[in-house]
Amino acid sequence: MTWNSVRPWLGTVIRLVLGVVWLWSGFSKLHDPRAFVQTVRAYDATPEWMSKAIGYGMPVLEVCVGLLLVVGVAVRIAAIVSAALLFVFLIGLVQAAARDIQLDCGCFSGGGVTAGSTHYILDILRDLVLLILAGYLVVWSMTRLSIEEFLGRNDYVEPPSAKRMRSEGGQRKYNAMLASRQKEARDRSLYVNGSLAIVVVLVSIIGIGVQGGRAKIKGALTATNATATNGVIYGKKAAATVDVFEDFMCPACGAFERSAGKTLEADVKANKAQVRYHTIAILDAASNGTNYSTRAANASLCASDVSVDAFVKFHDILFQSDVQPKENTNGLTDGKFLQIAQQAGLATGAQATFTTCVQTEQHKALVEALTENASKRGVTGTPTVLVNGKTVKTDLASVTAAIAAADAKGPAPAPSPTPTPTPSKAGTGTATKSASPSATTSTKG
Repeated sequence: MTWNSVRPWLGTVIRLVLGVVWLWSGFSKLHDPRAFVQTVRAYDATPEWMSKAIGYGMPVLEVCVGLLLVVGVAVRIAAIVSAALLFVFLIGLVQAAARDIQLDCGCFSGGGVTAGSTHYILDILRDLVLLILAGYLVVWSMTRLSIEEFLGRNDYVEPPSAKRMRSEGGQRKYNAMLASRQKEARDRSLYVNGSLAIVVVLVSIIGIGVQGGRAKIKGALTATNATATNGVIYGKKAAATVDVFEDFMCPACGAFERSAGKTLEADVKANKAQVRYHTIAILDAASNGTNYSTRAANASLCASDVSVDAFVKFHDILFQSDVQPKENTNGLTDGKFLQIAQQAGLATGAQATFTTCVQTEQHKALVEALTENASKRGVTGTPTVLVNGKTVKTDLASVTAAIAAADAKGPAPAPSPTPTPTPSKAGTGTATKSASPSATTSTKG
């Protein structure tokens, strides 16, 4: 057994392995183009137009390269493209690891930000191995069980007999025929490879358009007290505007709310801050297929339809340590959402509407829009807190200090008056309380 006999069979194994990897990688991303764009943005390494081009076009390109390798045509070109892609992936992973960006690489799924541990070393080692395999095919592209092998059979020229090869005319005729076949093979290879390269480029460009169309959010992008841009606004306009980006499955978000939530609400009532809650869904993959992040965000927006105060109470309960589900569990049921809404004080007359809103996922499109808007704003994890547009650490001291600094520069707070009972009518013995100031806050700003 010689290297020349083993080499094409080894190349066949490498070609098929690499082809299957690309097919698996591409198909796993095609079903949710918007999620993969968000994954690309999470690397924080490309402008918006390029993030979309990569997010929409990369899965299509991966599938095309995988098909070329599996059937064994334009193998060297497919291997060169593979090597280039893997090199870019390696750069992305290394810079993400160096900057301590917490994300799932998105190599074989939607990927994106994660609250769990990252495995950059394993991802980097895997891509290095694949890069070496691609390099092998760049050098030795001819393999067995391939279209290229089938076409190559036509290039074989049967050598003449030893007697004819001893004559000058016989050698000249054989060499001329051999040169002709070699030229035909080069021309055919150039035509086939060039045509396939053009097809792959066109398919990838068309794929960008198709995936971009599929990524469009369909449905109502506003609710009674919420918008995709500002989320749910709690409190009057203040010198400090606090944007809080949270996922109801995120354990760090629960810890943040339990430590800082009441202080933020007190600052709202004192008009020291206005809080804008962005209920996003980036951890659906951590709920065993139940899409808990999306369902919980939708339920909170259903509560906001009743009032902003109802939203805040519902939101706070969802983040209680004995209520918030653990990652990689099914999360709460729709029935549990109704129980929490009742606990939050939702009026009996509003419960039927709330239940319908939850069960039909009435605000699912708005949740998707909130998540997409957060991604565009550079939110790469939850919780993320911005005070007057600047990111601050998600601990009580940092948030409080940022609010105090904003208040020191802005107009003096005008706290909402404490509700007091109106004078009772004679003989009735009853009093009516004024409405809660935060409940009447407009969220259209």
